[in-house]
Amino acid sequence: MTSKVLFPILLPILLLSLPYFVVAKSVFEPCNASDSCSSYLLYRLPLDSKISEIAFRFKVNVSDLLAANSIDSNQVNQILPEKSFAKIPIFCSCVDGIRRSSSTHYTIGAVDTLMSISELYGGLVSAEQIGIANGIDVEHPLASGQSLVIPLPCTCFNNSNNGVASVYMSYVVQSRDDLTKIAAEYGVTVGNLEIINGLGQPQIDPGDILAIPLAACTSANLNWYNESLIIPNGSYALTANNCIKCGCRSTDLSMECSASGIVDKCSHLQCKDSNLFIGERHEKHTAFGNCNVTACIYRGHLGGKTFRSLVNSSDVKCLGNQSQRTGSSMATDYISPYLALSPSPSPYSAKSHTLEINFSPAHRHSKKSLSQVLHFSLLVLELILEIFL
Repeated sequence: MTSKVLFPILLPILLLSLPYFVVAKSVFEPCNASDSCSSYLLYRLPLDSKISEIAFRFKVNVSDLLAANSIDSNQVNQILPEKSFAKIPIFCSCVDGIRRSSSTHYTIGAVDTLMSISELYGGLVSAEQIGIANGIDVEHPLASGQSLVIPLPCTCFNNSNNGVASVYMSYVVQSRDDLTKIAAEYGVTVGNLEIINGLGQPQIDPGDILAIPLAACTSANLNWYNESLIIPNGSYALTANNCIKCGCRSTDLSMECSASGIVDKCSHLQCKDSNLFIGERHEKHTAFGNCNVTACIYRGHLGGKTFRSLVNSSDVKCLGNQSQRTGSSMATDYISPYLALSPSPSPYSAKSHTLEINFSPAHRHSKKSLSQVLHFSLLVLELILEIFL
């Protein structure tokens, strides 16, 4: 009689426990080389944080964090609110045959748990992953003051996406997300995301981590000396000892570089035989309403020397000013019309863009081990047997 009464009570409890069995998944990229690439994390802040605090948390350069989110360089102490998003630039290395970022370390506090540390990093890494990476178990528990490696996710896929230069970003699926919504937000197709993330169907769950390609500008075809940059659309990068600022023009994904203006002592920024500095151009109107343009463009950086050169182009569209700072980077036989870097987007929404299938197939793996699920199942079964018997 007792069992007949208790079973209807236990059934809802068992049903409520089913979400435990919905195992969060993430994509990993097999690798067998020692090379690394630039990658992004989309970090949902668990608490209000200063830009400088976020940089310290992920062990990244503050200026790189500002650049990734297109925030002015003087906003180091800007506070981003809880539950807002920030893009975190990281280097993706090959660790034990899998792409991982292992440069982030965390010092354990007196009240820390693996779960609380996972939550601090916005669910980008699970408690179990942190434990495995650091040999934490019953015999080797957490100890205050201990330094932990935080194995953050990342992907490279040759920085290419259907022939378009891309930087890949790891994104934690939120409670109201679906694949269609995410695909539309970042300018990719649902099919693209399914292939990249090894999904058999467009089914995702909160906590899953997706690799999302962000269309980017690259210096690959700009004939730079001993330097290359790849910059996601909506971000910028500082180079040449922070003397040069390069951005990605969203209209045609071309790279634009100019003097950053944030460093006092920057040499070799003026083109020879000219009064133009990197990023500036001079226009001379022609009789046909167009312009002959001379521009000083960035050519790379090596050994403390900044390379630059004058480029001339005839009968291009006039911009209205005889001489101005443009930030444009142009090919030798073409000068692109100036388009200033777009106004800094809100750092609270880090949403961006668009796949080449010549990369190693992505694999899905669980953030929770099978042993955890089985352990929980046995506990529930044991409880039922005790009540019924």
